[in-house]
Amino acid sequence: MSELKADKLVDGTLAWRAPPPPLVRRIATTISNVWYELRKSRTASIGAVMLVLLFGACIGTPWLATHDPIKQNYRERLQPPSEKHLLGTDRMGRDIYSRLLYGGRRLVTIAVVAVTLSLVVGVPFGVLTGYFGGLADTIGMRIVDGLLAFPGLLLYLLFVTVAQAWKFEGVMLDVVLVGALALAGMPEKARLARGSVLAEKQKEYVEASRAVGDSPARIALSQILPNILSPLIVTATVRLGFVILIVAALSFLGLGTPPPTPDWGSDLSAARDYMETHPLIAAFPGLAICYTVLAFNLFGDGLRDILDPRLAER
Repeated sequence: MSELKADKLVDGTLAWRAPPPPLVRRIATTISNVWYELRKSRTASIGAVMLVLLFGACIGTPWLATHDPIKQNYRERLQPPSEKHLLGTDRMGRDIYSRLLYGGRRLVTIAVVAVTLSLVVGVPFGVLTGYFGGLADTIGMRIVDGLLAFPGLLLYLLFVTVAQAWKFEGVMLDVVLVGALALAGMPEKARLARGSVLAEKQKEYVEASRAVGDSPARIALSQILPNILSPLIVTATVRLGFVILIVAALSFLGLGTPPPTPDWGSDLSAARDYMETHPLIAAFPGLAICYTVLAFNLFGDGLRDILDPRLAER
């Protein structure tokens, strides 16, 4: 039976209230512990604040945007920042501020889904091949080596070019891009997971699990995997910044989603002809890309300092 807590009112009487539910307490405790650890690293704290602002803007885009991001108005083209258009307008009279918000939401969504998919596929693959060893490990690592030998940029170009040749547009083109990014990131996660498993499977808790009769797959996924998550989380966080750059670069080269879809890379490419006369048109998408990549990199570096027990000072 849970204990009641007393709150003293203004008149001196006591009002009894029940404690919060267990789930709420666990969530609050987890958030408190995470914030306590983040405060130990200034780099992680700054990165976390930047990411909170970034994800908050992505989630609140429909309410924060002031204009239709694809609506053209040639009477207001190349306007400077004003009360009506907070960051001005581009060469077609579209609101830059609204395009940045919608383009950022799309870009961050692609990066998060691609990295998550590479983790879901690569980590179990590396854990199982590393734990079982022998022929399974040999075949699995040869597959990973073959994927690593194939240049990542060439893989992206191949997937996107084939998708455009098949007339994929909009969401379908984004799905193809996510698949290419996930496939390119999977070998890195698999090799990292395998290396960590090779060090962990010789420890006593694994021997104890074998002694009580747990199956190899259960030991690998339920016992070893939770103990090797730290380097995987750090790698995934830093990888997000790299994926952002790749997607923006492909759009800059004209291999992303075709106009008029808001996209930081394509907007930056379209602003090249006006950089001397209207530099802000190119500055805002470039700064948005820099901010996003910097936020993920700072947070990833801070997590590495926090989660690495060999560092005496965090």
